[in-house]
Amino acid sequence: MTSYAGVLRQPEMKAVLSAHTVSLLGSVAAEVALSVLVYQRTSSPFLSSLTLACGFVPQGVSALLLSGHVDRFRPRRLLVRCDLICAALVAGMIVPGTPIAVLLLLAAGIGLVTPLFMGSRAALLADALDAETFVAARSLLRLLSQTALLLGFAIGGLALAAVGARDLLIADAVSFVASAALLRWGTSEHQARAVGPRASVRDGLRAAGHLMRQPVLRRLLLLTWIPAALFCSVDAMATPYAHGRGQDVGLLLAAAALGTIAAEWLAIRASLALRPHLVLPVALITGLAMMGYAGHPVVAVAVALNLTAAFGGAIGQWVDKSLVEQLDERVRGHLFALQGGLLMAVQGIGIAVAGALAEVVAPYQVLAGAGVLSLLVSCVLLRDVAAAPTGVALEGGTK
Repeated sequence: MTSYAGVLRQPEMKAVLSAHTVSLLGSVAAEVALSVLVYQRTSSPFLSSLTLACGFVPQGVSALLLSGHVDRFRPRRLLVRCDLICAALVAGMIVPGTPIAVLLLLAAGIGLVTPLFMGSRAALLADALDAETFVAARSLLRLLSQTALLLGFAIGGLALAAVGARDLLIADAVSFVASAALLRWGTSEHQARAVGPRASVRDGLRAAGHLMRQPVLRRLLLLTWIPAALFCSVDAMATPYAHGRGQDVGLLLAAAALGTIAAEWLAIRASLALRPHLVLPVALITGLAMMGYAGHPVVAVAVALNLTAAFGGAIGQWVDKSLVEQLDERVRGHLFALQGGLLMAVQGIGIAVAGALAEVVAPYQVLAGAGVLSLLVSCVLLRDVAAAPTGVALEGGTK
């Protein structure tokens, strides 16, 4: 059984994890700063919230149109370039008097780059690590992401009061440069996985369609995307639900993040013999827990429901193992860029849809309905994946 300690013993992982932590903490704090900066200049809640949306939606666009290029670059070189591009984009936000439209475009630019970085990093890890260690490494990255979100928003709020929005953006630009340096000098160079003439955007889109037409792969990806998008209604409804109960929203938000951290840690601690038996309950637990909102529970019970529902995120470990064991290595970067980019996009859509539904029905009804859908979707997709032939080669279109 591979543990997080085993992951950290791998030569390149310390650099990858350090770079991830540094850049993510900087980005989370900068999200707070940019949102506040836009609000200070416009007094518009809509434009302020749009800064967050600009980080979500472009990731889906990039995943569809650009992810086909990931496997044609050497991973380390692409990772460093992505970090430096993001540093330059953040630096553009720092320039005094930058128009609001340009600030939003710069934020969208970071969203376009992010899936390429995620896909290349996942492919690099899959090349360097065996399947079990790869799953543990991806789990540790997700665990660090949730921890950074908890710390980043708290640190961002305190730092914003102490130094101001522009200084936080400067720190974010520096964090991307630091991440690039860690990856450049802390990881080994690997060859590009795909060869041949340079692909166009149309080729990349065609390759994405080819991947999605493969039944096993499509169901694994949908099992990653749809329950996660429905679970995002927990965050979207936290404020109106807590307000309706006269309670603090922080408990509801923190419960979901803490549940995700606990799920990753407990799942990786499970024995290899036990893990196959955990797939079904883990896949269903999000929907079952969210259905508990049907009784319009008090906030203390809602906190417990959020904490429990977050355990469904551990299905990612099983999906990662299934993908890396069966996927043609020549399209690993493309696949993981597609998975990560569209995951962020559907989560953004999930938040928006939940918010729109809450205009016409009560928040607890939105959450309970999302739970029912999550349960049904998980049952159908998991049944189809389990019924598929084993050892299916998930090949891609970029040869």
